[in-house]
Amino acid sequence: MGMSRKRTYSRGLTRREMLKYGLYGGLAAGLPGSLWLGGCGKKQADIRPTNIILISIDTLRADHLGCYGYQRPTSPTLDKLASQGLLFEDVTATSPWTLPSHGSMLTGLYPNRHGLKSLDKYLPTDVVTLADVLKEHDFSTATVVNSIYLSRKWGLDRGFDDFTYVEEIPDLWMPSEVEHHTVKWLSKNSSQPFFLFLHYYDVHSDYSSTLRYEKQFVRPYKGVADGTTVQLSLFRKNLVSLNQVDAEHLIDLYDASIRQLDDGIARLLKLLETRGLLDNSLIIVTSDHGEEFLDHGGVLHSQTQYQELIHIPLIMRGPGLGQPKRLSNIISLVDVMPTVLSLLGIAIPYSMDGIDLCRLWEKSDTQLGRRYIFAEGSKESVVPQEYDVKHDIKRAVRHPRYKLHYNKLTKEKRLFDLQNDPKEKIDIVSKHTPLVDSMFAQLKSFMGISKAGSSLPPLTPEEINKLKSLGYL
Repeated sequence: MGMSRKRTYSRGLTRREMLKYGLYGGLAAGLPGSLWLGGCGKKQADIRPTNIILISIDTLRADHLGCYGYQRPTSPTLDKLASQGLLFEDVTATSPWTLPSHGSMLTGLYPNRHGLKSLDKYLPTDVVTLADVLKEHDFSTATVVNSIYLSRKWGLDRGFDDFTYVEEIPDLWMPSEVEHHTVKWLSKNSSQPFFLFLHYYDVHSDYSSTLRYEKQFVRPYKGVADGTTVQLSLFRKNLVSLNQVDAEHLIDLYDASIRQLDDGIARLLKLLETRGLLDNSLIIVTSDHGEEFLDHGGVLHSQTQYQELIHIPLIMRGPGLGQPKRLSNIISLVDVMPTVLSLLGIAIPYSMDGIDLCRLWEKSDTQLGRRYIFAEGSKESVVPQEYDVKHDIKRAVRHPRYKLHYNKLTKEKRLFDLQNDPKEKIDIVSKHTPLVDSMFAQLKSFMGISKAGSSLPPLTPEEINKLKSLGYL
């Protein structure tokens, strides 16, 4: 199916300026109303996956995987999976923390449209999830999740026939209990088409792995950093000091946990192969956000929109994807749901923020259009010694080489050229006023199309204590 190609300019820029910044010839903004209904080409129509397996690895940075250029052997299984399918090089999470980002992954909507940006909101009943749609098309739907944010409280269990929440307890990460429950479910439920959503918490702090993996990745170290969420949260409150040497040790612990999980993914793929499910299943591996190791002075995640937190992996392997390929287009996490539906030949809801990516691999010269990519829904404590959390303060817009950060409280804007400054160290906001004005206008327009989630009762004392222990409050 085609798309509307109404050509418009970004506000505030002349045609000459559009050409200067590489913005000319694209969609004005990836907003509802300017999106299109996609569909796989005719040559793919008879190559449909039987099953969908969506794997979300919480807190996984793209740049810590070998297939994304990392030099350490953290991800041989994922690297091989990428070599057999599609690797999307430039994927942006919609938020730097779990709840809003997974909301986008499972609905194809940005957080300001699915409404899950704070802990007092529930997914609105009229928001359709990927599980909802696939269930309506006779897929058996199941999920095994390893985060309280994906438990039934906030509504992301909607559409799943079978729901399993594995509590975030460190002793259960080695090997992951998610793996145990997945094997158990597949042994009983793989005779009909299924959608299986797996969420792994293993890479999240506390950075924890067995001695085998620590010996491989952790170098000699005599400092104070232990990789626990408690200590990292204390650093955020200026109660613990960490330096770059400490950050390198945290990275060692983090990398060891990635490799341990990568071996777990290898066991899952082997099981699928043994059961004759691998080649007719679409395997998707992604993440909800990354992690910071003093990249911009902080640790953990949720509080900024820098690349270390919102550049995430996206790997697909399975029927209908054509030849193995690396794709450099700028992609958003909201694109996952419409692409899955397109590969299955299911109509994509017009109201969805995401777009179908199928045409990227169907035609080698195809572009998605120079659309804008947004990130929102930050979460941070305003008063260090208290648990006073404010949401949706820091936002970002990308289009595509340049990235504009905006702080809603301070009104500060920062602009970075990701082509020449991928680590976002040099703020060029004062040098490109027309571009900043144009991108900020698009961000304001985007944020104006919003929907609040349904209200929830206040958190219970038990829930508050649980969230505090995990570093979420």
